[in-house]
Amino acid sequence: MWSSRRKPGRRTERTSSPHEERTDTTDPGLSGCETTELTPPPSCCCHGNVPSKVPLGAGRALALGLAFRDHTNELRDVLMEIFYTSSYHHHHPAVVPTTPSPLHALRNKASEDDDLLLPYASSHGPSHSHRHVRDCQPVAHGNVTHETWPASNHTGLPAAESSVFVSDVAGGSRKVYGHMTVVHDPLRTVSVLEPGGPGGCGMNYRALVEETARAAGCLYAQNAGFFNTRSGECLGNVVSDGRVVRDSGGVQNAQFGIRRDGTLVFGYLSQEDVLDQSNPFVQLISGVVWLLRDGQVYINQSMEAECDKTNEMEGFHYFVNVLSARTAVGHDAEGRLVLFHSDGQTKERGMNLWEVAEFLKEHGVINAVNLDGGGSSTFVINGSLASYPPDRCKPDDRWRCARPVSTVLCVHPRRCQPADCSGHGECVDGRCRCQAGWRGDACDALLCQHTCGAHGVCTVNGCVCDAGWRGRSCDKLCPLGFYGRSCAEECQCEDQCPCDPITGSCTTNGLILRTAGRCLSRRMFPTWRRDEAHRDRTHLTERTWLIITVTLASLLLIKVVGQLIRSYRRSANERLLLSYQVSSKSQDGVCPC
Repeated sequence: MWSSRRKPGRRTERTSSPHEERTDTTDPGLSGCETTELTPPPSCCCHGNVPSKVPLGAGRALALGLAFRDHTNELRDVLMEIFYTSSYHHHHPAVVPTTPSPLHALRNKASEDDDLLLPYASSHGPSHSHRHVRDCQPVAHGNVTHETWPASNHTGLPAAESSVFVSDVAGGSRKVYGHMTVVHDPLRTVSVLEPGGPGGCGMNYRALVEETARAAGCLYAQNAGFFNTRSGECLGNVVSDGRVVRDSGGVQNAQFGIRRDGTLVFGYLSQEDVLDQSNPFVQLISGVVWLLRDGQVYINQSMEAECDKTNEMEGFHYFVNVLSARTAVGHDAEGRLVLFHSDGQTKERGMNLWEVAEFLKEHGVINAVNLDGGGSSTFVINGSLASYPPDRCKPDDRWRCARPVSTVLCVHPRRCQPADCSGHGECVDGRCRCQAGWRGDACDALLCQHTCGAHGVCTVNGCVCDAGWRGRSCDKLCPLGFYGRSCAEECQCEDQCPCDPITGSCTTNGLILRTAGRCLSRRMFPTWRRDEAHRDRTHLTERTWLIITVTLASLLLIKVVGQLIRSYRRSANERLLLSYQVSSKSQDGVCPC
């Protein structure tokens, strides 16, 4: 489904999402194609694949008229054919014309490659080194010749959202139209594709963006890098899903790339930057002209960096200033990737690079690089052409045909890398959910990896220690009485505690003899304590203790009383004896004094 949003006096946008159910696979005002069937999706009529069951409507004819209003003679023939085909099939659905319609003949047509927009007349790229670019850039940037930005990773949102724009430029004197696509998770949903699939650049192969995108399951796709229109050779740097497809050898053209940690990179790179393996590129493509640097238009500086031949300067200025179809890639402040495409035809309609840069800046883009444009500029939604190709078809030049190109920028559903999560997990919404014992983005690393030290081997179940060692990190010797891998075996020696911790042998070497006594004592004392702890003991009740205490106290009291009685009797006897002696002396006449 398409929803319209209008801003008074400025532009009209239509937004689409490939996840929504819809009966029109392309924009009804721009694509030139109409269908009510989703399977299989038809190619755009500009390619000549028209659904035979559905007539082309008058509204589509009007849209074509608005888009190509400057080509009245050509448009007249197109409109007549559209209305004739629509009317004929509507009133005679069962009748098949004996003479094929020109629309059906388009299936055999191909691009003439006539709308060429080349930045260089001879070899592609400047001849000077990265050092020259570094030394000649504005002082404010120091020695850094590129900009980096952390990519967003909003996993809860759709992979991307695309909008169709129709906007005024040059003070409102003309309108431009095209597509802007915002990607929420660039690292997991954006890929640089070779033409036709892996190996396409190596074979100098060219393919329609539709073909490459359909085979790769792209939600959105647009052409990317430059190529030799004669040989088909891919130009510049190309890294596709981590594979280095092509190395430019340090040619200083503006680059766009995504590193393994999700960092977005825009600008000029040295050969060392491109080949850096500490955080390698997983996607990389070369453009021409750095449009925006850190939020500011950077075209003048880019022209100095990318054109060093006086005889080619005029052609490079033409490349920058001419109206044409354009393709670019950038990012906003949130780290979302922005794919830009505008329709046009060289020298007649479209945008120059100054207008592209200002348009992107107005829409919040921070850094942006220009990609291949002109007749190469193509935008595809769900494998169907959604842009107006400027190249004429051959042999019938009344029609327009998309051009086979080289590399493609593809926005696809979130994917796991690798798709099977290394065989140790399952892919859920583009992320690997690892099985027990495994970790990492690709589930390719064991949990205990790098923790088992020099005496163990990491397995799914953890560290398996070498014979004689134990512990989570295999850094402790086996306790006495045990041996083997992870100290799992118990010694079987008679009359002695220790054995060899590695082999379990009951040898009598010096070390074991010295430790035997300590081992026996360690075994004996715990056994003795355990036996003492479990031995039955007699326990006296409180009443018993009270009886015993009273009895003992009574006995003690009886003993004390007996002692007192004996002492009293002894004292009494002594007094009695003394009295008797005194009396005896008195009777004898002896004075007692």
